[in-house]
Amino acid sequence: MDHATQVALLHRLFGFLDAGTTEMAATPYRNPVTAYTSSARLEREHEALFRREPLFVGLTSDVAEPGAYTTHVETGVPIIVVRAKTGELRALLGTCRHRGAQVASGAGRVPGRFTCPYHGWTYADDGRLVGQPCAEGFSGLAKEDLSLKRLAVAEKYGLIFVRAGDEPIDVDAHLGGAERELAAFGLEHYVRFARHETERAMNWKLAIDTFLEAYHVNTLHEPSIGPSILGSAAAWDAFGRSSRLVAVRRSIADLRGRPESEWSLLPHAVVLYNLFPNTMLIHQIDHVEVVQAYPGLRGVDSAKVVFMLYTPEPATGDGARRHFQMNFDVLLRTVEHEDFVLGEKIQQGFHGGGNETVVYGRNEPGLAHYHRMLARTLGLEDIG
Repeated sequence: MDHATQVALLHRLFGFLDAGTTEMAATPYRNPVTAYTSSARLEREHEALFRREPLFVGLTSDVAEPGAYTTHVETGVPIIVVRAKTGELRALLGTCRHRGAQVASGAGRVPGRFTCPYHGWTYADDGRLVGQPCAEGFSGLAKEDLSLKRLAVAEKYGLIFVRAGDEPIDVDAHLGGAERELAAFGLEHYVRFARHETERAMNWKLAIDTFLEAYHVNTLHEPSIGPSILGSAAAWDAFGRSSRLVAVRRSIADLRGRPESEWSLLPHAVVLYNLFPNTMLIHQIDHVEVVQAYPGLRGVDSAKVVFMLYTPEPATGDGARRHFQMNFDVLLRTVEHEDFVLGEKIQQGFHGGGNETVVYGRNEPGLAHYHRMLARTLGLEDIG
């Protein structure tokens, strides 16, 4: 985020603070409760969002060196992302073309080739079938027809996106303008410090909802982050189907009276980018957090959520490791013990039949935009 953008945002935020208000949409927005409880809707989301859309799967550092690979199975599609010896990034459908076993798991370095644990078929890092025990048993079948399927992958600004198909990915078009800010963070240099995943008894979208407004901070998070974050004022902007929310820390008052040339938003804010459809990329003062939500194994009432923390450079010293672990612990403790505990109760209440819709206020424009974009992408009526 360049200095001019930071200054413009600070002027808006000071204006909100002085007027005792926040970013406002034109009207409130109503979303049917069935968006969170309908199994038919969930099936539609699986196909339209998690099979057709580009999905963020990590940063460049996750597969930085030639031969490095990582796997992604959260959508139910086993995907391998591998860095070729040429430096090219490749994405492969990680199911053996023989009987469908997964040929890789976790992350690491390719041990020469990917080997199926079932019958020992082996594949090169470009997906070519290069080893086939008892090959004569498959005479008449061309090896090129039995190679791992290639998937669309794109890497830009340190961000890696994969689509569970072969339609090319235009990163800039997908980010809708947010790339101009994300490019300035230098995410291509960030390295992963920690990862955690959990399964919770709530719809996957509730996990994203909690990051799209600051309205709840002073109430729900009063015992944790509330004292340091001003939930009463936040700036929000849309970037295509994605968006950005800026929640300010109380330390923003330190900038009052200083010349604009000395203004810096980032030390005094939490900047939350919603990367459509299921990822939050959150810039904190000295690190980046990623929160991703997926439909869980138990259907419409469950969510799998992945948390990651990335640092600008490896945390090599004990002090640095303690610092970033403390920040990761705060993230997990706040979201899992406060937001998600309440989210599970909300999901229970949805099935009680008391409400036909949920209401997003004018002061929650990020929620309205997100659910409007979901409905549009799914081809559903937008009741507004």
